[in-house]
Amino acid sequence: MDGNNSESYLIALLEENVFTPENHVVLCRRCEKRDGWREAVRAKREAERPPTPTTIRGKARNLPNEVKDYVADPTARFLFARRLGVLTILLIGVCLLIPPIAAVVGALFISPDTGMEWFDQSITSITTVSNTPLNTLAWVFTGLFGIIYFAHVAERERNDPTGWAGEWNPPKWYALAVYSAIGLYGAVMLILVAFGDAPVGRRFGARIFWFFGSLGIAYQIKDALRLDLVRMVWKPRRELWEFPARYGFVLALTAFAVGPPATLPTLLTPLLAALTPAVSTAYIIARLPHDRVFRDKCIAAQDRLLELLRIRDNDDN
Repeated sequence: MDGNNSESYLIALLEENVFTPENHVVLCRRCEKRDGWREAVRAKREAERPPTPTTIRGKARNLPNEVKDYVADPTARFLFARRLGVLTILLIGVCLLIPPIAAVVGALFISPDTGMEWFDQSITSITTVSNTPLNTLAWVFTGLFGIIYFAHVAERERNDPTGWAGEWNPPKWYALAVYSAIGLYGAVMLILVAFGDAPVGRRFGARIFWFFGSLGIAYQIKDALRLDLVRMVWKPRRELWEFPARYGFVLALTAFAVGPPATLPTLLTPLLAALTPAVSTAYIIARLPHDRVFRDKCIAAQDRLLELLRIRDNDDN
């Protein structure tokens, strides 16, 4: 906020010390420019956390809460990477525990021979899964990744719907527009090569353009969304823009690495490559009517052009 007038804001205690719509946190411009305010906030949160137990019994009793905080803390950085790592460890652990659990259950409830038979069958099943073709495994994991990431983006939308802006933030959509142009050029060239309307030799260069453009979009789309939200340019929903822009990049990378799914044509690969730059371009087009700064600049440029044309007409006369 600008100035010192805060009467219109409700001053209340934070609930659970997280960023939610109910926690109206006000930061003045003077405080925003102060060095180290983020570190001070983190130190305050750390100081407010209850002390961890020192005894073995206390640590064992507190372990579920620590795991819950590590996995679900909405203020944590790299939250998705942490959750993905925990889920991967759990899946590996479950796969390793299936054979002994099957053996114990079969031996206890039926017979020892049945337990050994179930143990061998579970080992065979796991081995069969591990021998699945790379193409199938890659697309299965990509699909699971998409489901998990969509749930993560939807949760971040719920916990931080108002965006964020730092001390110096130029419009992020400028850089997003540059990346979109680069990625879109590479994707269109790949489509033309797939249809035979462009030389095959341009495929490598088109992939380079697509990769750097789409990588920039995947990095920049989140900052552009958050800055637009905090400046109230418009109110887009993250899961409708951030998820397809970033997940489209993952889909295209999977298609480039292992090819499309076995039952689909190879033309799907360049079409998937066009998804990320197409979503980014649509985002830029959708936000422009709501951007008053951009609209004012266009009006000023139009007035200047008309003035130049009028001066030229007077000179010609």
